[in-house]
Amino acid sequence: MTRSVLMFCPQFRPIVGGAERQAEKLSKALVQKGVRVAVLTPQFVAGTPAYEEDAGVAIHRFPLFDLCKRFPRVRGLGPLNLLLIRAQVIRAMNRHLQGVDVVHTHIASPMTAFAMQAAKRRQVPTLCKVAMAGVKSDLSELTAIGSGGRWLGSVMIKRLDRWVATTQAVADTLLEWHVPPERITCIPNGVDLPVLNRHSPKSGAARRFLYLGRLSVTAQRDVGALIRAFDRLAAQSPEVELALVGDGDLYQGTADLVSKCRHRDRIQLPGLQDPERWLRWADCFVLPSRREGLSNALLEAMAQGLPCIANDIPPNREVLADGAAGVLVPVGDEAQLFEAIRRMANDAAHVHAMRIAAFGRVRAQYGIEFVASRYVALYEEIIRNTAQ
Repeated sequence: MTRSVLMFCPQFRPIVGGAERQAEKLSKALVQKGVRVAVLTPQFVAGTPAYEEDAGVAIHRFPLFDLCKRFPRVRGLGPLNLLLIRAQVIRAMNRHLQGVDVVHTHIASPMTAFAMQAAKRRQVPTLCKVAMAGVKSDLSELTAIGSGGRWLGSVMIKRLDRWVATTQAVADTLLEWHVPPERITCIPNGVDLPVLNRHSPKSGAARRFLYLGRLSVTAQRDVGALIRAFDRLAAQSPEVELALVGDGDLYQGTADLVSKCRHRDRIQLPGLQDPERWLRWADCFVLPSRREGLSNALLEAMAQGLPCIANDIPPNREVLADGAAGVLVPVGDEAQLFEAIRRMANDAAHVHAMRIAAFGRVRAQYGIEFVASRYVALYEEIIRNTAQ
């Protein structure tokens, strides 16, 4: 039987972040497995089509009027705005629920909660994928918006058929919010192995180090520590290079920091560019996270066969198998970060071992086809549970 899944995304391309890329990647992988997939998302960017189809995925965009964005200086619009958004989301959902077997939502938010309410009225089972843990978790952010957010959070906890946690740390956070353990399933983000691993693996010690991601306050990455550690390494190894690929509100501050380095001529700041090009360029990937969900860039680097260095926080620790599939560095320990990149630049055997371990880990647990298969099994499970 062909199953029909409606993906509800609070935002989707052309607005693109990690969650949006994963939703699109998963949707296309599900289509390849015979699932009929439609994406429903607000039309935030003027000129984007109300409907398009890409690789078998139907993308529907509905107009959304947001009072708070339209009148940002007017106070007290929050409660009325929630009601207005609720009406618009439920109306859009009702137009697309016919024949749907499962509603798959992304990120716990007011719009996601409203989409769930519309689905439950039609007795369509609903799941929500969440990717952040701790004080910045989806439920923490939702309840922080006020009494309306707290109410919506409690409704989701009580009524959602299944929560999908991308890491064990996210699952633990859901348990802290009193989500019943039987309604939590851990399924990670997925990466496209055939595309990202089509190039021959490199050999030798690392010469080109790569950071790939946002240069932003919200990204919570200690890029400054990486720059300083690299500048120190460059004094010892004249052939090493560093690329910081990304953009954001900290771009200029990052550029200013680079300009003060002794070896600034070996540090590139190209802005936001094609990730795959830079993954091919690099010999080693570095992710100095202070806080993280599940880094798509880390998975992509591993799929490319790059040895990886990452700060030792729960999601990175899980992906890198407690250090067996990559090097973990204590958060804020600049000396340890320097030692990690120094060893990559000088120990070819270590680099080779980390390459093999990284690719083996991502192939076994994070390939998008494997992840999509797990979702297909989960859909069948919650459909059966709803029918009982």
